[in-house]
Amino acid sequence: MLHEELPLAVKKELDVQGLNGVPVLLSTSTDLSLSGKPRRHWIVATHANVAAVSEEAEGGATPHAPRVESHVSVSDVQEFRTQGAVGSGFLQAYVDDHWVDLARYSNAEADRFHRVARSLEELRTTGAIAAVDGEPLLKTHCEKCSQRLPTPGEACPRCLPRKAIIGRLGQMLWPYRATAAIMCGLMLVAVAAELAPPKLQQYLVDDILKGGDKTLDPQSLLTALLAVVSALALARIVLSVVNFAKGRLATRVGVALTFDLRAKLVEKLHTLGLGYYDRHQVGSITSRVAYDSEVIQSLLQQITGGFLLQIVQVTAVGVMLFTLNPKLAVYTLIPAPLVIAGSWFFWKRVHPKHYRYWDSSSKQAGMLTGMLSGIRVVKAFAQEEREYERFNRISDYLRSSRIRVDYSTAAFSATMQLIFSLGGLIVWYVGGRDVLAGKMTLGSLMAFLAYLAMFYTPLATLSQFTTWLTNFLTGCQRVFELLDTPVESTDPAEPVDLPDVKGRIEFDKVTFGYERHQPVLRDVSFAIEPGETIGIVGKSGSGKTTLVNLLCRFYDVNEGRVLVDGVDVRQLAAHQLRRQVGVVLQEPFMFRGTIWDNLIYGLPTSDKEQAIAAAKAAQSHEFILNSPLGYDTWLGERGAGLSGGERQRLSIARAILYDPPILVLDEATSSVDAESEQAIQQALKALTRGRTTIAIAHRLSTLRDAHRILVFDRGRLVEQGSHEQLIAENGRYAKLVRLQSQASPKASIDDLLEKAEDAPSDEAKATAEHDAALEAKKFLPRWLLPDDAEICAGARDTMTAVLANDQVFRGVFAVNLFPATSPEDYISLRVWTRDGEQQEIGILRNLNEWPAEAQRLVRSALDRRYFLQTIEGVDAISLELGHLHCDVRTPHGPRRFTMRWSQSQVQDFGERGKMLLDLDDNRFLVPDVQTLPPKERELFQRYVYW
Repeated sequence: MLHEELPLAVKKELDVQGLNGVPVLLSTSTDLSLSGKPRRHWIVATHANVAAVSEEAEGGATPHAPRVESHVSVSDVQEFRTQGAVGSGFLQAYVDDHWVDLARYSNAEADRFHRVARSLEELRTTGAIAAVDGEPLLKTHCEKCSQRLPTPGEACPRCLPRKAIIGRLGQMLWPYRATAAIMCGLMLVAVAAELAPPKLQQYLVDDILKGGDKTLDPQSLLTALLAVVSALALARIVLSVVNFAKGRLATRVGVALTFDLRAKLVEKLHTLGLGYYDRHQVGSITSRVAYDSEVIQSLLQQITGGFLLQIVQVTAVGVMLFTLNPKLAVYTLIPAPLVIAGSWFFWKRVHPKHYRYWDSSSKQAGMLTGMLSGIRVVKAFAQEEREYERFNRISDYLRSSRIRVDYSTAAFSATMQLIFSLGGLIVWYVGGRDVLAGKMTLGSLMAFLAYLAMFYTPLATLSQFTTWLTNFLTGCQRVFELLDTPVESTDPAEPVDLPDVKGRIEFDKVTFGYERHQPVLRDVSFAIEPGETIGIVGKSGSGKTTLVNLLCRFYDVNEGRVLVDGVDVRQLAAHQLRRQVGVVLQEPFMFRGTIWDNLIYGLPTSDKEQAIAAAKAAQSHEFILNSPLGYDTWLGERGAGLSGGERQRLSIARAILYDPPILVLDEATSSVDAESEQAIQQALKALTRGRTTIAIAHRLSTLRDAHRILVFDRGRLVEQGSHEQLIAENGRYAKLVRLQSQASPKASIDDLLEKAEDAPSDEAKATAEHDAALEAKKFLPRWLLPDDAEICAGARDTMTAVLANDQVFRGVFAVNLFPATSPEDYISLRVWTRDGEQQEIGILRNLNEWPAEAQRLVRSALDRRYFLQTIEGVDAISLELGHLHCDVRTPHGPRRFTMRWSQSQVQDFGERGKMLLDLDDNRFLVPDVQTLPPKERELFQRYVYW
């Protein structure tokens, strides 16, 4: 790619200009001139010069006469780069303090010219260009249709062969082949049951009702009539039973297929890198998983109860028609060619419209997801009307797409009905004429017409089958596009095992860009020793968060290596790497579920004491206990119910509990107040000891205790050193500190400089470490045991706690940490301070371990805090205008309450319990729904099914 053969005329022009040299290190062509005209230009590099030569002069004054458009001396160039523009890009050189355009290329050549720029930069710095011809370029365009691929290297959705879809569907159906065989057998029985009634009706008319056999007496005719009617009834019963069994089997297999497909889709989504989600709307992806996968459910039903059944039925009925009357049977075939031609025409015209309809449906889902995810921003800026209009535009696109599909389907259906009716009229005329002429009996004509209806019905269904097939293939194509999306970061075939990670991190000449030819990080190299705390600072967009993405291998580097304990992260299994790295993201995310579920998300096997200790360390324990159900409190979407600072602290607790050897704090304290930030920093001093820590922060004062600080600017590492060293150098870091100090007078640059000058002595450092260890102990939970504390009754019906150090706390109240899942364990004893804040005395691990009097006092205190009316039984529930009227039994007698029929009024309570909120926010508790009597449980779950 970088050593194309130069045309002879180009070589001569270079000789004339004195720019030719031996050897030619790089020669490649581009498809645009600098003015944007589609002309071939050449880039030729030698040890001394880089020249841009056009094969044809601008304006065509001298056709096919090459001309040197520009050239630079390699020794004069300070940097080579590519710069993207609209629809094209430029190869540029920095000469004489400004950028010079050397060549222009279309976007189709962007990846190749990014490599050209790297090679020229290598020539400038080393004087040579390494061989790169063996490095394959990613395939960006389809080889068949030349259409640009959605993602480089993936399959072309336009050229995805239908045979491939059918083959993959066959693979999906293979595990259910036994069920499919049974359904095919049932289908044959159903066809036979449908063929019998017309023949029985012929016998009924010709031989019984008209008294065809004169030798039979009236009683025998009645007996024959009863037998024929019974046979007709039996055929109907057999047909109903077969259809019922076939429908159940098809539903079971269809649901299983859909379940398997959705599982594969979600598994695939977990393997895709973050780059895929950067390019696709979440709503569109959700639509593919939730709705497009539904088309598979009807597959087996359509095969055995639709397409295949119609084929067998048409064949069998055709045989019966030719058996009854070959001449009339030929007339019935007149509409068949029209049906086949009409179906083919319909397929060709409507298939593109279906794909547009499905695409518009995905876009509407994506728009709704984005709007509802950002509903707070919409309301904050009063943009409801604008979002409503935007939704209407997308909805109108969906409406017009659906109208086109439905109009085409309606026109096709009406045309087919007309064709079939004409065929039936022909049979009526020809057959009626034969009956009048005595060539055919009336019973035979009636039987023929019954078979004719049975013949045209599957033909009509087959014509409608094209509509289903269009829907089906469109949905399958969209699903398989997702399944075939290439994984950008794959695990190695034989990953390196790192059972004991020390925590050494090294970035070795790393260059990376989310767009390959627009680097965010440029030639970054640094190393972090085990146990070292590193601060990373820089302006927004300088690449700080990108470092975290590369360390966690959310993305793979374009150039260079990222190593952990000397091993390239690309040689490690992703799950093992990420088990060693705990991350607190800049934007904390909480899942819908309980606080406890979110806290232990990274380490589900954590015991309660570990998790409580992590929450205490992150200053989360207090606000958790202020929540209605403590750690069992239910959170809404994205952690609704917690403030931004509380979500941030809970995410820090989650990372602390994860206990990784490498901890990354990406603006971890950006959403907490100054007091909370100080408390968290004090706790983290002890928690980060012996652990490699990378802290990204805008508040520079929080990084003063870091061993080193790395300063980034425009993707490059420009400074590194301790806080004191960087202040003394008075470089970019000192400038950032000075700017921030102006905004926050409390921490002036003079104070920081004074701190840099007064370096602490070894004794002072030891004292500081001792104080930090003592300070960290304050953030550990204090567990109370019967041997070191006493709980007794206090004055005025209060509770008093006396600790082993003779501390006395009066007016003590109790809070259950897990009231839903562990009502007898983990009870916090607390008191109110004079200024109205709560102070925790300690936590009881198990209430049953304490003396009976202490148990009575604590349970009494808990009863005062929690007013939950337990439901022992359900007498009646009625629904009226969106409200539920509930008649229940409680330990205090029957109660009636009214609640809104909404998921928001029902909260999970433990694994199988439910807590209902009435219109006055009173709480009614069902500790375990499964313990209700069966009829009452069915009544309860009929209305409360969330």
